[in-house]
Amino acid sequence: MTAEEKRIAGALSQIQGAGQVRVTLYYAETGGAFAASQKQITGALAVARGAGSAAVRLRLTEALETLLGLSPGSVLVLEMEDSP
Repeated sequence: MTAEEKRIAGALSQIQGAGQVRVTLYYAETGGAFAASQKQITGALAVARGAGSAAVRLRLTEALETLLGLSPGSVLVLEMEDSP
């Protein structure tokens, strides 16, 4: 994970019931002929230990949408697989 992804995962892991969280951000290049190219976040994937709960999954999704300014279809939250 990048430093930004780690920072976001740390914040999300503080949500009640979330537990361990890993975040992957997806980017697109923006800018035109007269503007410097910049990366814009276009999507996010969060894998959380507590995401088996619908309430936790909803809170994580809403937090990512708000924090990153993403639309609901641009965020996916999945349950983390238990380690053997």
